[in-house]
Amino acid sequence: MANCWSLHREIAKGGIGPLHQQVTIGSLPDDVLLKIFKYAIREMYYSYSSNEKWRTLVHVCRRWRNMTFTYPRHLNLELVYSPSERSVKEMLDIWPELPIYIWAFSYPTMETITNVVAALTLNHRVSRIRFNELPNWTWKRFGPLMEQPFPALTDFYLRPYSPDPVVPISRSFLGGSAPCLQDLYLESISFPALPNLLLAATNLVRLSYIDIPSSGYIPPQAMVTGLSALTRLQRLSLTFQPESFPYRPIRIPPPHTRTLLPALTYLCLRGVPEYVEDLVAQVDAPLLESTKITLFHREVLEVSELSKFVRRADKLSLRDRAEVTFESDRITVLLSEIFDVIVDPKTLRLCSPCPESNLRLSYLAQFCASCLPTLSLFESLHILVPRHYTPYSWPDVTDNHSQWLELLRLFNTVKELRLSITVAPRVAQVLRGLPAERVSEVLPALENVFISGLNLYKFNPVKEIISEFVDARQLSGHPVSIHHWKGRGRFAR
Repeated sequence: MANCWSLHREIAKGGIGPLHQQVTIGSLPDDVLLKIFKYAIREMYYSYSSNEKWRTLVHVCRRWRNMTFTYPRHLNLELVYSPSERSVKEMLDIWPELPIYIWAFSYPTMETITNVVAALTLNHRVSRIRFNELPNWTWKRFGPLMEQPFPALTDFYLRPYSPDPVVPISRSFLGGSAPCLQDLYLESISFPALPNLLLAATNLVRLSYIDIPSSGYIPPQAMVTGLSALTRLQRLSLTFQPESFPYRPIRIPPPHTRTLLPALTYLCLRGVPEYVEDLVAQVDAPLLESTKITLFHREVLEVSELSKFVRRADKLSLRDRAEVTFESDRITVLLSEIFDVIVDPKTLRLCSPCPESNLRLSYLAQFCASCLPTLSLFESLHILVPRHYTPYSWPDVTDNHSQWLELLRLFNTVKELRLSITVAPRVAQVLRGLPAERVSEVLPALENVFISGLNLYKFNPVKEIISEFVDARQLSGHPVSIHHWKGRGRFAR
């Protein structure tokens, strides 16, 4: 069925079928019509009012109306309230008792507030709630109404308007019970009692607790206890605000048995290394495919538990391409599959702020050695610097030659090296400066070097610099070929 709505129109006219093979409405069994209805509604799912497309169905004929209201759960029917729609009273007067989806955003009018309050009082019918960029004062109206059970609630999204103070959530949120909750998103919210709710939300599939303020801090042990009940959890994001992180590590020994998250495929963590260490030391996620870890800067980086955690996740530890990106204020290390043209979701991304450029290389070497799984598995290394981050903002090569060598020596099985045009002159000078007798000690397995923008100019200084390294490798019996690389995105030239 390429276009379900066209199909509906054809049926409404009295029949459907190619080449004169018409099928009348009366001859279609209920299960066929239900499949058509469900598919058509699902097509428009990503619009906030998508689940009210069924209103078209119920106006076609009495049979369609009866079928739609006989199987509301099969079709995932909802009544959607948003400020642009009619009032809650009008909605309830027109339609039968169906689940309610509440959508409110920006600065609501008093009429909107009144309607949201009216909808929240029907707590047994509310299926989804989305509060996006609401001012803090609105939660003073809505919060107390959400301290009662919402037995049908599957999705809850709360993101306050950023300039407002932190929104607090009571320990009695949802009456402490969320049997149907599948998707929970909280941003810049203070909810230290979240683990207690998680113990009662055993059907949770996606959990995002983003930009946690200091007042919402949850110790790693308490967080793991809450997560232990979530056997269906597939996506987890837990990030703290850097300026208000209160964590003081206790550094308890790792437990003999770890909490298993059997369905987890995506993990995003941001915090001080000590917090991340204590959290991942207590967790196993064997199906993990994609991970983004942001570690707040520390002069001495000790993340041995993170490295062990990555090795325990088979799909993460088998990456064979390492991509190192120098930003103006951070370092990013991305691990993925070597043949991916565009980075797929099965990646390990490690980020760490490092504002002082003269420390960036030494910190990166420490960062890679501490965080990454066995570096001897990597066959491809990309070193990238965005075009706007010019070479002149880097320390002179003579000042950090040894730091470059320290970094490159970590990747002794790399066969392919890709360099963006901004960083290529620096790396080329480091490789050229190697003594003849040691030229094969750094990147000994290297076979090909790809440099973006290599053919932009007739006389490219990088060509001249790198040619000396190529000649030396040829004489050492470890030849290297140089290629032009188009690069990609902000690294392309």
